Amino acid sequence: MPPNSIDKVVDLPSGEVLLPTKNEECPETEKETRDFRTSFPQVLATMAQSMLLFSLGMLVSVPTVVIPAVTKISNVTSCNSTDSAQDGCLRLTDGEASTFAGVLLIMQPFGSLLAGVIQESVGRKLCMLLVNIPELIGWLLLYYASSSWHLYTAAVSLGFSIGVMEAPTLSYVGEIAQPHLRGVLASFTSVYVSVGTLLMYTMGTFLHWKTVMAISICVPVLTFIAILQIPESPVWLLLKGRDADATKSLCWLRGWTTPDKVEKELRQMQDHAIASKLVTGEISEKNPDGILRKPTLKEKLVDLMRPAMIQPLTLVIAYFFFTHCTGLNGARPYLVKVYTRLGVSINPFFGTVLGAISQIVGVIVCMLIVRRVGKRKLSLITMFTCSIINLCLGFYSLLHETGNLSLSWLPLVLMALVSFTANTGFAIIPWTLLSEVFPPRGRGVGGGLSAASFYVEWFIVTKSWPYLQSVIQLYGMFFLYSSLGFIGTLYLYMNLPETEGHSLEEIEGLFKKNRLRR
Repeated sequence: MPPNSIDKVVDLPSGEVLLPTKNEECPETEKETRDFRTSFPQVLATMAQSMLLFSLGMLVSVPTVVIPAVTKISNVTSCNSTDSAQDGCLRLTDGEASTFAGVLLIMQPFGSLLAGVIQESVGRKLCMLLVNIPELIGWLLLYYASSSWHLYTAAVSLGFSIGVMEAPTLSYVGEIAQPHLRGVLASFTSVYVSVGTLLMYTMGTFLHWKTVMAISICVPVLTFIAILQIPESPVWLLLKGRDADATKSLCWLRGWTTPDKVEKELRQMQDHAIASKLVTGEISEKNPDGILRKPTLKEKLVDLMRPAMIQPLTLVIAYFFFTHCTGLNGARPYLVKVYTRLGVSINPFFGTVLGAISQIVGVIVCMLIVRRVGKRKLSLITMFTCSIINLCLGFYSLLHETGNLSLSWLPLVLMALVSFTANTGFAIIPWTLLSEVFPPRGRGVGGGLSAASFYVEWFIVTKSWPYLQSVIQLYGMFFLYSSLGFIGTLYLYMNLPETEGHSLEEIEGLFKKNRLRR
């Protein structure tokens, strides 16, 4: 018997001893068990659907692995007419390689926009299942590619897949998680992105790129199987009037429990879903019968312009822009060349692997501290810190190019710090906001538009990187993005509310009442 329960032993007149009951003896243990049972299925569901984000981490790293392999000089001289496509006899000019990376990026916003519509119509789960099909096709096309057009076609398929992946996964996490778990679980999904990136970079360092593509083919198959095991979002089911299915889903997500145990939470979801439905023809003098009809396209567009949608959409789009600049996302396809320009003497691919490891560590730190620190404060601290690191990179690059400084380890450390700092805060938090700041009526569309803006901005900073670098040099790029990072810090200070620990209803109220600063 635990020492803290001795005072609960009761001596009866008959001389018998009445021991404490199980609930009296260890109430804290029972509460921990109940909390674990409630949280565990939410973690499982998040892990299963995050397999898509694992794929995403691999997909966005494809140009970094493929482009150096198909543009290097040795590849040109070693090919002959008898080489097979599987042997990697594929040559691209710098212009064709840039087109390959550009197509992969430019297709992503189209996927994001379509995902916003699809997930509202068929549900989060089915949308996450369907996206595995074009991804599988893309990996197959890369493996069998023997010309630049094969690569372009694969980039179309894979880029579209990337765009579709983000919005439904983040909407799903936001709708299945309890408020105290939402921030942690939304951050946890980013671990999968970083692990996928690390795996791709590691395989690209040691394996032929065609072998890497062959291994990647199995990922969408495993992802499809994993997502089949989890339930649909109860919030989406309620919005579609499928109350019985929503009850089953919530019972699964709260520890495979009974409907009476989730009755209160389900009722709150129902009230919020009813309040969020867009209906016209409500009971009024002109329509005494209260006949409901589906809103027209014009009414839907007008509805999307309400403050509860526009304010969070503007915030997230701006946040994404400053994330791209401060996190040096535009340099990602050119990392090998950047490391070479900075005088890194080791295999430049090692730098990409080190960066991916730094991302994973940063995401883990974010998961551990986001509840305590809060999303607003963490965003401000990490963006300001990363701006200072970029400033240091600019000074090192300037001194290195003028021949006054050459420390091959320093740019590796600084770039790793950029990856770590970004993924501790500002590279992760805007994605978690997608699952929180938009109201249920419009969350899919809002998430899709936001994800589309992310990829459009990424395309712009990526395509502009080599041209700007040719004008202002590499050190000028670091100085430019450092300045934009300081501006971004000020913008977030003025506009980003604290959402950590608040319910979805409370967060929606912040934007409705225009009370953004907290």
